[in-house]
Amino acid sequence: MIQGHGDDGYLFDQQVKADFSSNVWYGGLQAGLKEHLSNKITGIDHYPDAGALRLQAMLENQAALPGGSILVTNGGTEAIYLVAQAFTGATTTVVVPTFAEYADACKLYRHQVQYLPWDKLTPDTTFTTDLVFICNPNNPTGHALDEKALQQLITHNKHTVFIIDEAYIQFTVGAVTMLPHLHRLPNVLVLRSMTKTCCIPGLRLGYVAARKQLLDRVRAFRMPWSVNSLALEAGYYILEHPEQFAISAGTLLQETFQLWEGIRKMPEYKVHPSHTHFFLFETLTGTAAALKAWLMERHGLLIRDASNFYGLEPGHCRVACRSAAENKLLITALRQWTLY
Repeated sequence: MIQGHGDDGYLFDQQVKADFSSNVWYGGLQAGLKEHLSNKITGIDHYPDAGALRLQAMLENQAALPGGSILVTNGGTEAIYLVAQAFTGATTTVVVPTFAEYADACKLYRHQVQYLPWDKLTPDTTFTTDLVFICNPNNPTGHALDEKALQQLITHNKHTVFIIDEAYIQFTVGAVTMLPHLHRLPNVLVLRSMTKTCCIPGLRLGYVAARKQLLDRVRAFRMPWSVNSLALEAGYYILEHPEQFAISAGTLLQETFQLWEGIRKMPEYKVHPSHTHFFLFETLTGTAAALKAWLMERHGLLIRDASNFYGLEPGHCRVACRSAAENKLLITALRQWTLY
C-alpha cells in the first residue's frame, strides 16, 4: 500500500500546522541528535557498514541477547518484506485490522494469506498456518495483548512462527516486549522500529530479533548496505544517549485520553478505545476522506483516513496525540465539521 499511509501532507498545497496522521512521537527531532547528524554528514562520501554489524552488536548488548540475534534493517518495513521473502510460498495469518504491509509483502512472495479479526484472537487460538503477523500494540486500533496472553498464544502454537511487530511498544503500558523471552521462544521474530520515539522516520531504521537459527533464514535475503550512514549514526547516538529519548508512556496516555474524551463528547463521532497514543474514531456524518480533506483545507490539520485498512469502514479515521494546544485545535475543528 504505497499510497494511503499517514504523514502524507506532501499531497496537499496547504501547509500542515499539526500532523495527527503520523503515530511518531510529536516532540520533534532531538537537538543533540540533529547536531550529531550534522557533524557526520561528511561521512556519506564512504560506504556504510555493509551489514550494520556495529549497531547490531550494540543492540544485542542493550537487549542482553547473544550474537547473531539481531538484524538491522532499513526501517521496520524492510524487515517485513525480508520475512515474507524468507518464507516464500508459506501459509500466513494476519490479525486485522492492521498495517497493510504484512499482507502486501506476503502476497508479493506468493503466500496464501488469510485474516483473523483481532476480537476473535484469544490466548487459546489455534493456528494452522506457517506464519502469524501480530502488531502489538496494534496499528491502527491501539489494542494490545498483555505479556501472559501473548506468551500463552505462542507456546500453544509451537509449529507456527509468530512475527510480533513492536514498533509502538514504547507508547503503551498495556504490553511489554518479547525480546527478553526469545531464548525460550524459538518460533518468534520480533520487529522493532528505532524511528517512532526519536522522530526520524525519514532515516528508516529498524531491526528484527530472534533466535539465531531462525533469524539466519531471514538474514540470507538481506542486501548489503541497505542501511545508510546517517541512519547508522542516528542508531549509535540513540543507544549512547538513551536518556534523551525516554518517553513517559503514562503521561502520554493521559494526554491522549484528553484528546479521546474531547472527541467522544461530540455525538457526531464514535471513538474507539486504545492502549496507546493513537486511536480510531468514526465520523457519523460523511466519510473519513471528506473529513480529512476539509480539515486540511480549512484548518491545516492532517489526520489519517483509515478506511483503507482491511476490515474498516469509510468513516474510520486515526489520530495520534500531539501537544495540548494542538489537540485543542483538532477538537475545535471537529466541532465545526459537525456544523458544516
